[in-house]
Parts: sequence; C-alpha cells; structure tokens
Amino acid sequence: MMFEGKFERREFVPRPARIDASFDVLVRCTEGQFGARIVNLSGRGFRLRSACPLEPGCEISLELPKMPPVKGVIRWVAGTDAGGLFAEAVAL
Repeated sequence: MMFEGKFERREFVPRPARIDASFDVLVRCTEGQFGARIVNLSGRGFRLRSACPLEPGCEISLELPKMPPVKGVIRWVAGTDAGGLFAEAVAL
C-alpha cells in the first residue's frame, strides 16, 4: 500500500525504491581512504557499513573496480551505518 497524502501541510513524496545490495567499495574522504560495504542503494542514494567513522556533511568518493568514482555526501550516521546522497543520480 502506498500512502499518497499530505504531511503537516506539505505534499508527501515517497523516496525512490531502494535495492538491497552487498558489495565492497573504497571510500575516499578528507580523513583518508578505507573499505566499506554498500548494503542498499537507489538512483539517488546509498547506505553503507564501515568500521571507520563518518560525519554527516562529509563529502566522499565511492570507488569500485573497473568503474569511475562516484561522488556523494553523507547525510546521516548511526553506529557503523551511514546514509548518503549521490552528487548526481546514478543508473542502476
């Protein structure tokens, strides 16, 4: 069931569907580089898991073998999980 209503006088816009995933990436940021695992993603965002701490607002680059780096920004952090938005929408 999809909710299509209003929330506090604002139109409710559902977020894009997320796809469960499990693949390793290299994260580069101002603090250095480290490995992480993408656990879900959509065309506009991602959730990753890493032992290295990230901060909301941190600009990062995600790197996969044989693919160009993808830039993003971390929006939230909860323990070892972090969620972010891609700087530009990506095709899944």
